Amino acid sequence: MDDGSYSEKALTADLRTWWDGEVGGEDDPFADPKLAASGTIFDVLPAIDSLGCVNGLLTIEKHVGFDVPSRILRRGGYSSFEDMASDLLPKVRAMVERRQTPRRKEAA
Repeated sequence: MDDGSYSEKALTADLRTWWDGEVGGEDDPFADPKLAASGTIFDVLPAIDSLGCVNGLLTIEKHVGFDVPSRILRRGGYSSFEDMASDLLPKVRAMVERRQTPRRKEAA
């Protein structure tokens, strides 16, 4: 975030790139196709756990220009990119808006 502007579209694109690198896209040569079978424990496991998402905060921080606390991550992780984006983007947007709004001085 060089010029002080926040672009949720650019952030989403960078998060998608990060997500695909972490979780593995369709061309992941190490992905085990047997794990995709339905009716197994793998159906309930998140695609990426909350600890794995901590590295994604660096991508967010690059766009917002300030440290983002790990508490914004949902415990347990996220089952898909869309799941993560729908949880994180509103939280990030609110943090950016709070930082852009001038604070009123308390009357003494």
